[in-house]
Amino acid sequence: MLSEKKMVQGLPKIKLPNEVCDMCCTGKQARNSYNATIPFNATKKLEVIHSDVCGPFEVKSVGGNRYFVIFIDEFTRNLWIYLLAKKGEVFGVFKKFKLLVQNESGEVISRLRTDGGGEYTSTKFNDFCSSNDINHEVIAPYTPQHNGISEWKNRTLVNMIRSMLKQKQMPHYLWGKAAATAAYLINRGPTKKLQDKTPEEAWRGVKPSVQHLKIFDSLCFKHVPDQLRRKLDDKSQVMIMVGYHSTGAYKLYDPNNKKMMFSKDVKFDETKCWNWKDKTSNEFDSHLYLSDSDTEEVETEEKEEIVEDTNEGDA
Repeated sequence: MLSEKKMVQGLPKIKLPNEVCDMCCTGKQARNSYNATIPFNATKKLEVIHSDVCGPFEVKSVGGNRYFVIFIDEFTRNLWIYLLAKKGEVFGVFKKFKLLVQNESGEVISRLRTDGGGEYTSTKFNDFCSSNDINHEVIAPYTPQHNGISEWKNRTLVNMIRSMLKQKQMPHYLWGKAAATAAYLINRGPTKKLQDKTPEEAWRGVKPSVQHLKIFDSLCFKHVPDQLRRKLDDKSQVMIMVGYHSTGAYKLYDPNNKKMMFSKDVKFDETKCWNWKDKTSNEFDSHLYLSDSDTEEVETEEKEEIVEDTNEGDA
């Protein structure tokens, strides 16, 4: 759809595959929809904001987080995601989100729709909404369909996270980077409620470019500046791509030192990924990387290892 209707810039013509994607089925398959038409009430930006919290995740992210909270503008369907260490951080994050989107759009938030979780119904949260003329709509208990926009988006995000990690056999502590990348891609993809445009274009008024997109967890080489190396030191550092920075740079992860950084000076090899099975060497060596043809063997080994870990945990 993005390619045929030219909804983004820089995307080549895509031929739809006939075969079923195993990774999509195992990571994303859901029941068939029973309600394809949902009222679209908002008439301008920030008139209605939907929010929901997802978590806790079993494993902490690189930054020590176990939750994420999302905010969705009903009119543009644009999505914002924030990682949280605990649910109590939602109020502080909402205040930052409010300032950000109101400055960008020139509009003000009129309504906020959430569930009745304690992170949304505290006295300070309600007082803040009242003082800022925000109508806080709390849905009835056990009726998630009343907050369907954010509920479905949470499900979509978790399915994407699961599939992205599984595809390259990545460790689960990178779920936070997968979540941020998934949200970035969702904003640049089609949605049923917008006519021939992406949420990014609906929010900013500019057709987004996708020329810079790379395969998540691709092997890449980050340039080391002259100021940080000696004459005979390596001029590049092997890393993996785990997201996109707001400045146009790439978010990179160093698996050896477990450090995050970002850079624009990056060369990619999208046919290879990090061999997460090998934990014995920190040196540059070809056995640390896998080509696409190697992933099937690693996946089989990983499944056997997971079974053993599960049995031990149950015991």
